[in-house]
Amino acid sequence: HGHSERVTELSVSLGREINLSLEDLKTLRIAGLLHDIGKIGIPETILNKPGRLTDEEFDVIKSHPELGVRILSKVEFLTSVIPFILHHHERFDGRGYPAQIKVEQIPLCARVITIADTYDAMTSNRPYRKALDMQTALAEVLRCKGTQFDPEVAEAFVKMMSRQASGPLP
Repeated sequence: HGHSERVTELSVSLGREINLSLEDLKTLRIAGLLHDIGKIGIPETILNKPGRLTDEEFDVIKSHPELGVRILSKVEFLTSVIPFILHHHERFDGRGYPAQIKVEQIPLCARVITIADTYDAMTSNRPYRKALDMQTALAEVLRCKGTQFDPEVAEAFVKMMSRQASGPLP
């Protein structure tokens, strides 16, 4: 619960951190909210499975970006967010999905959402594992820069989150 909202807030904050334009930030906000809309076409038995997914189940999960694009492609004013939704599971090294594109082939806003989405997944309880603490999750983001994540965007994310964590006390 709340995953899309958290991913949106993290994405927009990271977008500000890397100086995206106001227009890109608006698009990023919409894309963050809708990035997982394709999961409405995934059976709940797979989404909420407590154990490890089979290869077949993972293939079904991997279809959610394309399902999301099919849903949103009919809404003209959402055209600008489609590349970010489609590519939010691509990896910097080209080993992601659905298109196995890499580096700058992946739209910058999709690279932002990838980090926000992964960080929120790591720091949230899942049916199959407990949430990681912030420091462990940030260490994982740094460990995966250059493979899963854009190195510059990953560094900016860790810097932003570290600054927020050491901010003023209430």
